[in-house]
Amino acid sequence: MAAIMLPNMPANTTVHLDIDAVPARQHTWRGVIIKSLAALLLVGCLFLLFHFVLEPYMLELEAFMRRLGPWGPILFILIFLIGTSLFVPESILAISAGAIFGLWMGLVWVVVAGTLTAVVIFVLGRHFLQQPIERLLEGHPKIKAVDAAASSAGFKLIFLLRLSPLNYSLLCWLLAVSKARFRSYLLACLGMFPGNFSTVYVGFAAKHAADLAKRVKDNDGHLPAGDSMVHEVTLFLGLAAAILASVVVARIAMKAIKRAAEDSQKHSEVHS
Repeated sequence: MAAIMLPNMPANTTVHLDIDAVPARQHTWRGVIIKSLAALLLVGCLFLLFHFVLEPYMLELEAFMRRLGPWGPILFILIFLIGTSLFVPESILAISAGAIFGLWMGLVWVVVAGTLTAVVIFVLGRHFLQQPIERLLEGHPKIKAVDAAASSAGFKLIFLLRLSPLNYSLLCWLLAVSKARFRSYLLACLGMFPGNFSTVYVGFAAKHAADLAKRVKDNDGHLPAGDSMVHEVTLFLGLAAAILASVVVARIAMKAIKRAAEDSQKHSEVHS
């Protein structure tokens, strides 16, 4: 448990943020191997999620979206808004967007949907549901600590929280009932981009792999004309790089939060 001194607060006032669970950096090969295997396991689970949950309905979904035309992305945004507001994992919807809309347009619609959802949750939490949510937080002191830290924090801390692996929906609701300014809250949505990109890429790559397997089967076990092994390797190396980048960014964010907390605690001890 570390303490953070926030701007515009008295010098002897601190807010405790429970981030001691952030693991110390491991320099051993064992730690590197374990983390690499964990990342591979995560990617494998995401691919299995696509294969068993989404792929059986993908042809129907794509046909349905094509029939909707420009209303397709609007429907996705509404589903994203309702689903994530009720704590449906954002990653499932982002994977679906990558599979349905492709990498770049899928990323566009996930970013738009995530930002609009964050705004809606902010309005609901700040003006209509603040007291019920605060009562719920009373029974969860660790979550309450994050809420307290965000209450008087500016853009930097909220942006770092967005980069961290904290649950998207939970963080939106926490920030909504805090005293965080709307401008900082909105600008900090930029921190969702690395995670969005990697999960959309997973959906895009999984859909591509499924389509490729079918085309290879129809082509007597050979890559279809116009495709190449270099293209396929590059695509999946890009997926690995995107996931690695999002993990690295999340770790850097958590370390930055911890460092800020430790510096603030030392500063408070000096002035106490």
